[in-house]
Amino acid sequence: MYTKIQYRAVFNRAHRLDRHGKALVQIEMLQHSSRIYFTTHIHLEPHQWLSGMVVAHPMADEYNFVINDFKSRLERMEIDYLKRGIYPSLAMMRSAIKESAAPSATFIDFARSIVTTSERKARTRAGYETLFNNIEKFRHAVLLSDIDYDFISRYDRWMHLSGIAHNTRVGRLRQVKAILNEAHKRDIIAKNPFDLFKIPPMINKKGFVTNRQLNKIENLVLHGKVAVVRDAFLFCCYTGLRFSDLITLKSENIAGGWITKKMVKTNYKVEIPASEVFDGKAIDIIDRYGNIEKLTRKLGANATVNKHLKDVFRLAKIEGNFTFHTSRHTFATLMLQMGVPITSVQKMLGHQKLSTTQIYGEVDKKTIASDIKKVLRKARKTKDSNDLQS
Repeated sequence: MYTKIQYRAVFNRAHRLDRHGKALVQIEMLQHSSRIYFTTHIHLEPHQWLSGMVVAHPMADEYNFVINDFKSRLERMEIDYLKRGIYPSLAMMRSAIKESAAPSATFIDFARSIVTTSERKARTRAGYETLFNNIEKFRHAVLLSDIDYDFISRYDRWMHLSGIAHNTRVGRLRQVKAILNEAHKRDIIAKNPFDLFKIPPMINKKGFVTNRQLNKIENLVLHGKVAVVRDAFLFCCYTGLRFSDLITLKSENIAGGWITKKMVKTNYKVEIPASEVFDGKAIDIIDRYGNIEKLTRKLGANATVNKHLKDVFRLAKIEGNFTFHTSRHTFATLMLQMGVPITSVQKMLGHQKLSTTQIYGEVDKKTIASDIKKVLRKARKTKDSNDLQS
């Protein structure tokens, strides 16, 4: 049985006057013998308070209006919860007031207050603003308390029908879930509807270079800038580094066959056994140049590198829309296909969430067919060998 919250104005609860002979007026909320208090920022002398009202003060009418309005706003907040089938506790009310996010607050207002006061990077904040614009198009001024299972399902379907790509939809759903987690932790909502709604995994559609294609690129006879770009691309295929991490890589980051570096994008420290993965081909490239700086200082901007990379793929007669970032996808996909544990791949890539690495575990039809052919060839060789011996 829900117990209605009781509201009243109290004066000088501490039974102590300040140096001006005044004390504070507060609003008390009482439920189940528990109490919480909120300040009105109104200070009075003892003779100016009588029977729960301000008296004998030049601004008595104004102060009484402020006090009564404050109590009314608190009670309306409680009623907002009850209308939505939520029985608010004092803790929920306190959190909602503190965050200025009652159930009647809009989702975007609450979300923006969370994002702007967090330590999220500028790029992440910009991503949330894109989310806010998208949700506003779907449902104008949706309330925080209206984000339920049905809303999420409809929003996901709306994004799909609007032509929004699968991975983009997944990313936005994850952002909504993160905001609702914040609301739940603050007791502003009773539960997170994502406890029931399961977000689908990301799909790796960004492409990668197969082992056979890597061999073709390795065996190209190239000169000048295009050769440097080829070698840099291969180096990142063998290490999983982003372009931003490659161009900031120093010799001091490479020791004992290991690459140890804080990633530019996430500031996450990665440790890559470069002398072990792909038979140490990344170390061979460094040795060929003398040091990593002699390779990276010849690269130039990412856009320029991608133009030269198109020439590399054209000369290798490999079709596809590849960019330098394909090297990172190549590293991840080939590592997983070789049987390297996904948690190890996660650490080498610097992914803070395992779900980000899992998208590279998706294999396409060509890979499946290739794997089956390998197994069948091995089985035929074994059978032929046994036939010859018998």
